[in-house]
Amino acid sequence: MGKAGRSPAAVRAGLGRTALHGIVGWGVLVSLVGSFLAARIQSAESYRDPMPNMTVSLTRTQVRAWKSFPMYTRTVPVLEYHGVSGPPNSLTISRRLFVEQMTALKVGGFHPITMAQYVAFTRGDYRGLPTRPILLTFDDGRLDAYRSALNVLQGLGFHAVDIVVPGWVTSNHRFSQDYPEMNQLEASGMWDVEPHFGYGHEWVYVNKADKLGGAFGDLEYIPGTKGKPGHLETFAHFKKRFTSNMLWAIKELREHVPGFKPLAMAIPRGDYGQGYTNDRRIPKFVIPWLDRHFPVVFGGDYLARSKGRPFQIGGRFGRRTSRIDYRLTMMQRDVLPVLYCRLRDYATRTPLWKEYLCKQRAKKAPQLGSSGNDGDESLGSLSGPPVALGAAQLRLSRWSEPAGRR
Repeated sequence: MGKAGRSPAAVRAGLGRTALHGIVGWGVLVSLVGSFLAARIQSAESYRDPMPNMTVSLTRTQVRAWKSFPMYTRTVPVLEYHGVSGPPNSLTISRRLFVEQMTALKVGGFHPITMAQYVAFTRGDYRGLPTRPILLTFDDGRLDAYRSALNVLQGLGFHAVDIVVPGWVTSNHRFSQDYPEMNQLEASGMWDVEPHFGYGHEWVYVNKADKLGGAFGDLEYIPGTKGKPGHLETFAHFKKRFTSNMLWAIKELREHVPGFKPLAMAIPRGDYGQGYTNDRRIPKFVIPWLDRHFPVVFGGDYLARSKGRPFQIGGRFGRRTSRIDYRLTMMQRDVLPVLYCRLRDYATRTPLWKEYLCKQRAKKAPQLGSSGNDGDESLGSLSGPPVALGAAQLRLSRWSEPAGRR
């Protein structure tokens, strides 16, 4: 018998019960850990899921204004979006504002076209264009834009162009769409996937003081090492860096996105050295190279032009007279009257100074709220078509598109 007077059989039975309790306890623990990990995985996957459709109702005044939007032909305005309902910054708009804008386009009888239709238009073929054609583009292949816009555009029957950065699929996964998501867009027949650029940043350091320049507009500064001074890359190295980046983008999309066709690209930050460049050969090399490889080359907002841009390529109404297609960039404060004002002035070929003034005035005008189905705050809507000011009524200050980090 044991020290406590227990028989060997009783001791063995006690050990068996202890072992059983331990096994059961470990089983419960493993089950809890498994459930926790499954929940974490499901949560990690759900943050990438497209958001449900959202609708807003425009006021009668808004509907009246958009339904009477001027008819236009032989021109296609191009809207440029970045973030939708993502981290707040000047290039991200709220989902409510985005839905308001898309609803207004639907009410106004606009018809978003495909990338192939737009390419045909740039070549002078207008036969396939619907009434009030427009092109919707989304730069950076952002996950927030995919989640926020997919079901909204699908519900309206709108086409769009997803302009992506293949290298960010792995290096910036929580910010960028992944290839299955790009494939979903391309396979839907409602989206075209096109490259922005291949990898890396949209900017480079251009001197030892860490001044930033465009990745496709400046020579990169290489810091010194082991006592050697820093220096700018050579022009030959820039050409290799630039061309390798874009060719890699094409290769990756061909491999990972079935149906991909390189019909367009968008210059990072819209910067090809037209304003500042530390090598005047860059603009003369970049644009011809892009023109040879893509039927359409998108730039930034045409209102960003200024006299201080010696290499700026002109053109607002398409590629018939220009090698770059400029766009209308929709930003955080571009409420519904701004969209109306800019589209109207684009369609009617209003002088640029009037469009600029109308844009500034529309941002400051009191707005009438529209109603939505998600409880988000209203960001303002159109209370009637904006009226352009005369040149003598408001002093014009220079406005340029922000080129900060995205």
